[in-house]
Amino acid sequence: MKICDTVNSKLYKNDRAILHSDCNCFYASVECLLNPNIRDLPVAVSGDAENRHGIILAKNEEAKKYNIKTGEAIWQAKKKCPQLLTVPARLDVYKKFSYKVRRIYSDYTDMVESFGLDEAWLDISEDYKNDALTIAKEISQRVKDEIGITVSIGVSFNKIFAKFGSDYKKPDAITCITRDNYKTLVWNSPAGDLLYVGGATRKKLEQIGIYTIGDIANAPIGLLRTHLGKWGDLIYGFANGYDS
Repeated sequence: MKICDTVNSKLYKNDRAILHSDCNCFYASVECLLNPNIRDLPVAVSGDAENRHGIILAKNEEAKKYNIKTGEAIWQAKKKCPQLLTVPARLDVYKKFSYKVRRIYSDYTDMVESFGLDEAWLDISEDYKNDALTIAKEISQRVKDEIGITVSIGVSFNKIFAKFGSDYKKPDAITCITRDNYKTLVWNSPAGDLLYVGGATRKKLEQIGIYTIGDIANAPIGLLRTHLGKWGDLIYGFANGYDS
């Protein structure tokens, strides 16, 4: 098959075409869309701002400039950016926007797997195998034109690398991870950039000298099993693009 523009279609004819689409700064993007007056300000969607234990749920690109982190306490975020504007989360509103985005996805395939409200995988192998990049561009433009927010999309031959692609460059970007380039783009990235390698797993990997996704892919599977159990098999397969 042809994914993007660089793959020999005969060599990879049995591959799939998977997109992973991620709505950029989703909650904050929706709030800024609905209230243009705050669009150019550092904005974060949070829990109860009156509660010292409230946390940041999402932030816009302006807030990212101040190194505001999702999950940190509001008071910590405001120490970094005293002018940070926090707005309460409105999940009912975000669900409506999520539905609108998924309606666009459904025009291309009925094989859509949501990953939270703001992310989804799309298997477009059946009808759009040879036009994956074109379809990604079309979806990106339609979300922008019809809904008013942006998405970043990863295009690949499996779900894990497609997810990596949507995270690789943001906002409003499309990244192709192919069999010709994944060892350069994916393997040279930190181990923590691989889906399901969280902080605890990353620390265990570092203790045995594994720092990149390529290190995971090329590690003896027995070593990974010894230190991570069945999780070692899982991430070994993910790092090598074996996801089926």
